[in-house]
Amino acid sequence: MMNRMRPRPSRKDASLAVAQLMPHIMRGVQLDFFVKRGVTQTQFLMLAAIRAYTRCTMGTLARNLHISMPTASGIVERLVRAGYVHRVPHPEDRRQVVVELTRTALAFFRDFEAVVRRRWEEALLPLEPEELEAFYHVITKLTSQLQQASGHD
Repeated sequence: MMNRMRPRPSRKDASLAVAQLMPHIMRGVQLDFFVKRGVTQTQFLMLAAIRAYTRCTMGTLARNLHISMPTASGIVERLVRAGYVHRVPHPEDRRQVVVELTRTALAFFRDFEAVVRRRWEEALLPLEPEELEAFYHVITKLTSQLQQASGHD
């Protein structure tokens, strides 16, 4: 029997494989995590945007999430009432408000990352040690490059 070599995957093939893998990783996170904490997907996206900026104005959030100011304000108001976000006066412009995450939100993200990490640990179980090492190097390289490109650490 002839040993056929598989063709090298293209970037398109690899990106499709990652896109197809992500729903399997995220399965259960919504029910097991978001629903139990009363956080919608939209609120999660808002929290993630605030986290990316550390502190930001409502205008920045609305622009970058491609939503209207009233929509952004409504989402933030619900997050304030839930204890995930608080508003503070803008240090240079009293007409503006800055939003930032509370300790509750920071704990939320720590817990979220722990849940996602456990899901990845399950997904990585079939890998041989050499495959796991190669995967780790690829992921850390991509993470580093994406962080540099976005200006975040």
